[in-house]
Amino acid sequence: MSIRPSFWLISLLFVGLILAACGTTATPSAFFGEQEQFEKPEPPEQFVDHSNPFTDDPEVIAEGEVLYQANCSSCHGFTGEGEGTAAAGLEPKPENLAQNQSALSDAYLFWRISEGGLITPFNSMMPAWKGLLSEEKIWQVVSYLRNL
Repeated sequence: MSIRPSFWLISLLFVGLILAACGTTATPSAFFGEQEQFEKPEPPEQFVDHSNPFTDDPEVIAEGEVLYQANCSSCHGFTGEGEGTAAAGLEPKPENLAQNQSALSDAYLFWRISEGGLITPFNSMMPAWKGLLSEEKIWQVVSYLRNL
């Protein structure tokens, strides 16, 4: 007994519809967990000269960890790898801070934390923390990120 070609065609269409309904895109990053990378822009002029006044201070790093865990870990994950409990529902996915922060300037990190992600080219759901955290507290978070 042989299976008719129409059975295979219908099966193939059904599988295609299921994949389309799930919003699946077959990119290598979807399978291997790679983050989409784009050129990191330079911070705007008002941030360019910012540098961390608290470099390598253990008390500041500890306070930054408390702030990070309270405010950032739900998206960026407990260890900064971008896999927090809220990350699954976000597009684009949160940055892997543990992997990339060492290549970013203090000015860039302060800018991103202050202004959040609702700006081009980021277009992410990251909130602007400047209204919620003081400059000192943002620098504490930056100090912690440097030690991930």
